[in-house]
Amino acid sequence: MDTSKMKLIAAIAPLKMEQYREHLINSRRHINDIYAAVESQVLYNQLHKLFDEDYDLGSLKDIFEVFGGYTNRSFGVTVVKDGVEKEYFVRKYKVEVTDTDVLMEHGLIEYAIKNGFKEAATVFKTKDGRSYVKCDELKAGQAVTRVFAVYRYLAGTDKYTWIANESTPQEFWNLGALLARFHSSSFGFNPDKSQRKTEPKINVLVPDFKRMFSERAAMPIETHFHSYFSQALKEILRHIDEQKISPEEYEALVQCPIHGDYHAGNVKFDGEQTVGLYDFDWSKVDIRLFDLSLGIVYCCSSWKMDSDGQLRINDCLNFLKGYQSVLGSTALPSFTKAERQVFVRMLSSAYLYLIYWLTELWYYLDSENINDYEAISYLDHFLRGLNWLRTNSSLLAEMV
Repeated sequence: MDTSKMKLIAAIAPLKMEQYREHLINSRRHINDIYAAVESQVLYNQLHKLFDEDYDLGSLKDIFEVFGGYTNRSFGVTVVKDGVEKEYFVRKYKVEVTDTDVLMEHGLIEYAIKNGFKEAATVFKTKDGRSYVKCDELKAGQAVTRVFAVYRYLAGTDKYTWIANESTPQEFWNLGALLARFHSSSFGFNPDKSQRKTEPKINVLVPDFKRMFSERAAMPIETHFHSYFSQALKEILRHIDEQKISPEEYEALVQCPIHGDYHAGNVKFDGEQTVGLYDFDWSKVDIRLFDLSLGIVYCCSSWKMDSDGQLRINDCLNFLKGYQSVLGSTALPSFTKAERQVFVRMLSSAYLYLIYWLTELWYYLDSENINDYEAISYLDHFLRGLNWLRTNSSLLAEMV
């Protein structure tokens, strides 16, 4: 064989491979640095345009990103007007948000504040009277519209997250009372057609979970989370069947505006007192008991290794007592017999809803950024909670 005009395919020496690997690592680091710088500049330009052109709140001085959310981006900003510095909170909504979603959220906040709910942040209006601003940007080569809104920056301290949730007994009482004050202040809010939430109510969502979860598990995807979720599907479907609430039972439940994402990470504290509530972008009119159940699952479920997914009964009691303590002096009814009868099943619905949220996030909303193993740990937590509810339903029924 004449090899004079051929190229030899040979193994790369181990040392050379190490050098190439270092080059790749350095190149990736440089690309990430460049991407982060460009992304920051895009945000800088968007927020400056917001305050320079759309609002009459002053000149933007400093911008700080607030971390903790999954689908929206949040910023604390310092603005100067007439020599006086003021702080504002700016939200950049997820791509998928609709006008009706935002109008519902802002209309609900304004209604609750007007009815005495002082813990919510005021929504500021633009120069032409709108409660939000739209701007276009590129995503994956396509023009997309992003929504921005400016709020009062709430005083107080961010003490907890939805995972770091071990509050004091008094704080659990106050968390329950805060949710009751919100429900009471917003009771009677009746959104018009321009303020309808796109997400269905929980009595429509839960029966449809079987179809949604089955379709997601059947997707031709090869990742660790997808494989894990597919293997867990049978168990999840069994839980859906076990917790069914009939249409007649739903009809008897109290409805009011709900927060939809109520946990201690969305609450500001001053000492043990709750002084602020934010992140209303999951809010809608729905079953009161669902919001209460979701709040209990968020605030009172253990994330410790030896008790992961279990509800801390004393914390649940303090939360419920705090909630109930507010209702006697408001138009919103106290717990009804119908609510007590379905309480445990509604707790299961809350865990199933969180599986829905997780799979929405992973399959559709933020698949590029959420870590497979982080998502698996969340799914494990929700499944452990469902299994714990199954074996402790009589204890919970007695509690409520």
